Amino acid sequence: MTMPRAKGRKHRIDGRQYFVSVSGGEIDAENNVHLRIAIQADFGHRSYCIVRGVTNRSFWHDYPNVELMRENSISVTPRVVSNLIALAHSEGWNPEVSKSNFELFATRETIRGLAIRQKP
Repeated sequence: MTMPRAKGRKHRIDGRQYFVSVSGGEIDAENNVHLRIAIQADFGHRSYCIVRGVTNRSFWHDYPNVELMRENSISVTPRVVSNLIALAHSEGWNPEVSKSNFELFATRETIRGLAIRQKP
């Protein structure tokens, strides 16, 4: 039996491959979109790290006040993904050993901090 193909964008960090997908969920009363970031290791036991708690702004709900959206929105860039994976490892995610999935809580401010942090 073959393993199902992982979905998401490939990222190679420190010689190891990960698949990352970002999906939006419901919009709350403050027009924040709740994001779910799933990171799957393509090595070891191929476990997942699920990042919860991250919110972003909705352009369509903030329109015409686009400046408010720009001030409060985030971008999940390759640098953020790389630093998010490093953060997950420092918090205890080890796909080499653990078969169970790992859940990491992060906020919009956490993502902003990872965006300006240099690669570990």
